[in-house]
Amino acid sequence: MKVAVDISVLYIASAGVFYYRYNLVKAMLALPSSHELVLLDYSPIEGWARNEPEEVKTLLSAYTDIRRVAGLGHRKLARVGFIQKHGLLPLANRIDRALNRTWCKLCDFDRNRRLRKTLGDVDVLHSSEVLSCALPYAKNVTTIYDLTTVLFPDFHTDSVRELQKRKFRFAQTQADAVIAISESTKQDAVDYLGLDPARVYVVYGGVDSSYHPLPPAVMDETLRSVGLVSQEYILNVGTIEPRKNLVRLMQAYHRVRQVFRSLPKLVLVGMKGWLYEDVLTQVRTLDLEDDVIFLGRVEPGLLPALYNGARLFVYPSIYEGFGLPVLEAMACGTPVITSNVSSLPEVAGDAAILVDPYDVTQIADAIERMLTDEEHREMLSRRGLVRSTQFTWETAARKTLEVYEDITRN
Repeated sequence: MKVAVDISVLYIASAGVFYYRYNLVKAMLALPSSHELVLLDYSPIEGWARNEPEEVKTLLSAYTDIRRVAGLGHRKLARVGFIQKHGLLPLANRIDRALNRTWCKLCDFDRNRRLRKTLGDVDVLHSSEVLSCALPYAKNVTTIYDLTTVLFPDFHTDSVRELQKRKFRFAQTQADAVIAISESTKQDAVDYLGLDPARVYVVYGGVDSSYHPLPPAVMDETLRSVGLVSQEYILNVGTIEPRKNLVRLMQAYHRVRQVFRSLPKLVLVGMKGWLYEDVLTQVRTLDLEDDVIFLGRVEPGLLPALYNGARLFVYPSIYEGFGLPVLEAMACGTPVITSNVSSLPEVAGDAAILVDPYDVTQIADAIERMLTDEEHREMLSRRGLVRSTQFTWETAARKTLEVYEDITRN
C-alpha cells in the first residue's frame, strides 16, 4: 500500500495542529512497515519562497519520496502588503468579493488536475487542514482536531471559519475515513457534522520523548536563560486567545494573590493569537504587571525545562480537541489543573484536578490547594507520570496505519 500524507500544513500551522501532524509523520517514518509513505508538499499553500521550519527540514532530510506540486494559490488582493499600506483595502475587498468564487474554483480545478497526475500511484491520500482534496481512484482520509469553529465561532476569524467549513464539508461528502484526535472530538463530529460513527476513527496524540523529568542542574541552567527559578512560577502553555480562558485564569490568580503574601509568578508561554488584547487588558486592570510574565513563543527545546521547573501547570481551556500541553506537563512530573470539559478529562484521567472553566472560584481554589497541599501535589505528579506513558506517537502511527489498512480492505 502506498500512502501520500500532506505536509503542506506544517508551513503555516502552529501549536497543536502543527505538532500533531509533525510528530505523527515522524513516527510513521520510523516504523518498520511494508507500506510506502509519500510526503506531499503542495507549494501554493504558502508559496515557493517560504521558509522551511526546522521540523520540516528534519522530515525531508530523513526521507526521499517527497513530491512537490506547483499550482495556483488562493490569494486575495486585500492581503497584499502594498495594498494594505497605501489605503487601497476598500477597492481590493470589492474586487476580492467579485472574483473570489470564480478564482477559487479555478484554483481547485488546477490543484485537482495536478495532484491526480502526481499522485496517480497512491492508494490512500491523507489530507490536512489546508488541503482538502479527494483522489477518485484512492481512499481519502482527513483529520479533525476540534470543532471550535462550529461550537465557538466567535473565537475565530472569518478566514479560519471558512477554512474549517471547507474541511468539514470534505469530511462529510468525500472522505472515506475521518480521524478524530479524541473520543470527545469524535462525538462532536458525529453530533454536529452528522458523520457516521463507523467512519470516524480515534487516534490520540502522544508525548515526545524529550518531555521527562530533568536533572536539576540541566533544568536550572535552562531556566536561568529566561530569567526563571525552579518552583517559583505557575505555568500555562498555549496560544493567547479567548478559547484558552486566560482572562478567567488572571482573575483566579488575582484572588489567590489576596491570600498569599508570596505567590509564585504566573508564566504564559505561547504566541499572541486572536483577540489577545483582552488578556493584556485584564493584567493591567488587576494590577498584575509585576506578577505575570509573557515569554511568547519559545523554542521547543526550552519547553521540557519550563514544565519541569513549574510549581504547577494550569490549563483551564474552554474547549480542546485533545490538550497536548496537559500530557507534556504530566510527562515532566508537573502537577496539573485543567478543565472538566471536552477532551480534557479524557486525557487527564485521575491525574489532575478538574475544574469548571467558567467558575473563577473553582480555578482559584484549585490553585490554592495545589500550593498548600504538598502530599496531594506529589500524588498527582506520580499519577501524571504514569498517565502520560499511555500516549505515545508510535502508538498513534500504528493506529493511523491501521485506519489506512481498514479502508483499503473495505
